[in-house]
Amino acid sequence: MKISVTASIAVKISVAASLATLAGAAVAASNPHRACCAALAADTQLHGKVFAPNSTQYDAQLDTYYSANAAQHAWCMVLPESTTDVQATVKILTKEQCPFGIKAGGHSAWKGSNGIAQGVTVDFGYMNATSYDPETGIVSIQPGARWGSVYEFLNQYDVTVVGARTSVVGVGGFTTGGGYSFHSNSHGFACDMVVNWEIVLADGTIVNANSKKDADLWKAQKGGSGNLGFVTRIDQQTVNGTQLWGGFTSYDLSERDIVFDAYLAFVEATVENSPDQIIVALYYDFTGFSIRSIMTNNQGIANTPAFDVFLSLPNISSTVTSGPESEIIPQFTGPTPLGLYANWFTGMATNTLEALTIIDELHHEYAGKMQAAAPTSNFSTLIEFQPVTNTMVDNSDKRGGNVLGLERVVADGPVLMWLVSLTVDTEENQEIILPIAQEFVAAINQQEQAAGHFIDWVYLNYAWGDEKPYSYYGQANLDLLETVSHKYDPKGVFQKLRQTGFKFS
Repeated sequence: MKISVTASIAVKISVAASLATLAGAAVAASNPHRACCAALAADTQLHGKVFAPNSTQYDAQLDTYYSANAAQHAWCMVLPESTTDVQATVKILTKEQCPFGIKAGGHSAWKGSNGIAQGVTVDFGYMNATSYDPETGIVSIQPGARWGSVYEFLNQYDVTVVGARTSVVGVGGFTTGGGYSFHSNSHGFACDMVVNWEIVLADGTIVNANSKKDADLWKAQKGGSGNLGFVTRIDQQTVNGTQLWGGFTSYDLSERDIVFDAYLAFVEATVENSPDQIIVALYYDFTGFSIRSIMTNNQGIANTPAFDVFLSLPNISSTVTSGPESEIIPQFTGPTPLGLYANWFTGMATNTLEALTIIDELHHEYAGKMQAAAPTSNFSTLIEFQPVTNTMVDNSDKRGGNVLGLERVVADGPVLMWLVSLTVDTEENQEIILPIAQEFVAAINQQEQAAGHFIDWVYLNYAWGDEKPYSYYGQANLDLLETVSHKYDPKGVFQKLRQTGFKFS
């Protein structure tokens, strides 16, 4: 049989093409990061939005993480600018089976919470717009916005929103994880005020989940974090007025028991839909130990009777004042610069004096151990006592509920949620101090349990990487999350390929 020159060339070209395809597949198999990042960069929709290591934009985004622990060096970063960009991104991630992480504001502290080292980080930093509809009273916020900018934007409309208590926290992670706010007594958590989630599913489909359409997804996303899809827009009902009264008040350490008693009495006396809230904070750094309260009224009313005991105490200093929320909350962000090594841990106990005292005494013991172990380190510890009240949970339930599982937790009354925050200057010092901090947290749980004060619930937004918050949210909520995941993400992309944050499975 004769073969023409043209046919012969065609066969050679075909063989060469096949070999090239096989070679490319081999490279992809042995070097998946090249295949994933190349596929993302080659997509016309994503041109100029995919960044490689050592590029100016890549390095700039690493500097936006709150904690250096979380600022992982991904294979590449995608910074979508629109929901359409997110659709293109998730289709490629799914097709190429690329492990990925999700970053909104980047305020979670632990390694693996939002940035990824072995995979692609999808960073929503460019999707940070806020808009408002005065007729409906609904604010629409993209996940990469930070709460300070949202409050500032809403000032012109004389409304605010149930959001974070510090300016730099991102909207996406805060809201999808729950969202404890200065408005939580009066309105519930931030997720409870969400009337609609725009979500890009694993197959690229856009879903608007609300109480009337895809209501199962709407509820599951209220505490569902990054488990169900890419949340690309959050529509929240706003709250009338912008005024907030609040600030720090510092006391002499000799007033500790009186401050603790005042805190406990305040929490027990919390009335339904109260605009008043309280936090007590314990602090340690190179200057020594300190204790302070954070009193707030979300209507901007000063010195309400609920705070009478606190206001009657002698204090060292106070920043309490009234003003727009956008102007009051920057002080709560604190002096911590971005890029230090932050670590958060959390737990829950009964609202009792002994529960508070256990934590304070252990704090003094273990802060001393940390200082002795790393005497030249510039580190600090912060302990916050925050109540979870019945009115918070009631407000959640009457707005359709969430998956946090707090109903059983407050069945016998308000409880104490505690936060331990450790911030260290260098990675080397953190290697010395962090194990001691972990011993401190373990000692809190052990002693609270021995005293009969331990409560088995963990808040996702404060949790350390190994604390498994979903295991405490209750079987009914886990069943809902599982059902919704199978329905909207049947291939389990956000359970298998997503490598950051907490998973329920």
